[in-house]
Amino acid sequence: MRFNTCSIHKENSKGRAQLQVTFDEDYNLPDYKPDISSVIMKQGSVTVEEVKVTKGHVWVKGILKFDVLYRAEQNSLGFCSTAGSAGFQENIAMDQAQEFDTACVEAMLEDLSIHITNSRKLAIRGLIQLNVTLSEFVSVDIPCEVEEEHNVEILKHPLRFLQLNASGRDQLRIHEELELPGNKLNIQSVIWKDIRMEGITASALNGALQMKGELAVFCLYQAEPGIRMEWYENRLPIQCRLEVPEVDVDSICHVKMLDNDWNLVVQEDSEGENRVLVIDGLFKVEYRIYQEAEKQWIQDLYALDRTLLPKTEPQVLEQLLMKNASRYKVNDVLTLEPGQKEMLQICNCSGSVQVDRKEIVRDGIQVEGTVAVRILYLTQDDGMPIDAVEGLIPFQFTVEAPGITGDCRYDLKEGLNLLNVMMKNSNMLEVQAVLDFDLIVFAREAIANILSVEEEPLRLDSLLSMPGLTGIRIKPGDTLWSVAKENHTTQNVIRQNNPGLEEPLKVGNVLLLLKQIE
Repeated sequence: MRFNTCSIHKENSKGRAQLQVTFDEDYNLPDYKPDISSVIMKQGSVTVEEVKVTKGHVWVKGILKFDVLYRAEQNSLGFCSTAGSAGFQENIAMDQAQEFDTACVEAMLEDLSIHITNSRKLAIRGLIQLNVTLSEFVSVDIPCEVEEEHNVEILKHPLRFLQLNASGRDQLRIHEELELPGNKLNIQSVIWKDIRMEGITASALNGALQMKGELAVFCLYQAEPGIRMEWYENRLPIQCRLEVPEVDVDSICHVKMLDNDWNLVVQEDSEGENRVLVIDGLFKVEYRIYQEAEKQWIQDLYALDRTLLPKTEPQVLEQLLMKNASRYKVNDVLTLEPGQKEMLQICNCSGSVQVDRKEIVRDGIQVEGTVAVRILYLTQDDGMPIDAVEGLIPFQFTVEAPGITGDCRYDLKEGLNLLNVMMKNSNMLEVQAVLDFDLIVFAREAIANILSVEEEPLRLDSLLSMPGLTGIRIKPGDTLWSVAKENHTTQNVIRQNNPGLEEPLKVGNVLLLLKQIE
């Protein structure tokens, strides 16, 4: 027996793994940097450079980059900065991993502490969380029609599923140039920078994915002739396009920004003055493109003139339960630590979202975590003109997902959409943040997919032992199909002998059955 089949391309999630990577490194200041007396501010980022899947293992290679703003009495401004990096390579054991599987690795810097060992050495302590999702991409053929076969009773069932049209990884490059306004002095050297993308969204176009967001740029610099500090900040709308031929406006797209890297250099303007900031960014993107589909699937079959033995295998198909983008506002008050200089003016504020726990609850996913906030400010002390304060703002939010259960597969992305900080007084700050949560939930359905059918001659002794005419009482779970198959007849014959019969069958009703022999 031959089938006409339709092919379903899907992603099988094979497992997840987590690994914490700790750093304990010493960093020596370069010879041209002045001595360090205390740390003002620090920031770090993690970039995954290479992922390799082998049998039973996932190899991850990456780099931790850090920047330190510190007080330097030998410097004319009283402060300076330095930057460094440390590489890591980890082997994550995953028994189900095979050579051609795909591993998505998300790296999060959970903690970064920097302490002074001496005036020329820093102790770098870091904790990185690696979240690995292992997948394989497969095509499954499901039977939709039977080719040139007669006297076969077929049970068809509408099957809804998500067809995976495209998947892949790519890089997005961003290049922007900013010229200082007329009221700003020329740049002699950049001391500190903070560049980040906020409010990133992805949408489907015909033949492409479009990413939008806002680029927040802050630059603290030493102004010419070198005895004054200046800073400049700006926010730019960013729109970039990723060519994906398989996508159209009706596609369901799910895009992950895995990590990003930014570089800032100063160039001369048309008059030969250092007034142009050139920003280059690199985004690593992973995407999935889905299309909702529905097919009539052959769920079961039998014949009256022979015995059919379907050979099946279990398959799990996915449907889109929901896709939800929501926002949540948090606010809190931060107070300066004892010994910190009082605030005169806020220079820059930045933050990041750290999720500690995700749990499926009734009609949603409960998320708990913190917003890590870093604030650089101007002090009233000319000898120590800048200082910084850091803080953690806890939050708890339930992302709505009606109908979600523990059997569902989901992916939740979190990000910082907006951060606003206001001075309440010289020692207290009010922080307001808007968090983005992008959720996609897949409902899973298990089916017994028919691969082939074996045929055997009909056992006449068993058939002859069955009564030619009988009556049965409907039991819970009975369907017209199951009754017909069990009693060697057809659904049409049952309807002819039981006028007015409707499905679903009512429990307790009596049906008159006539055995059919071909």
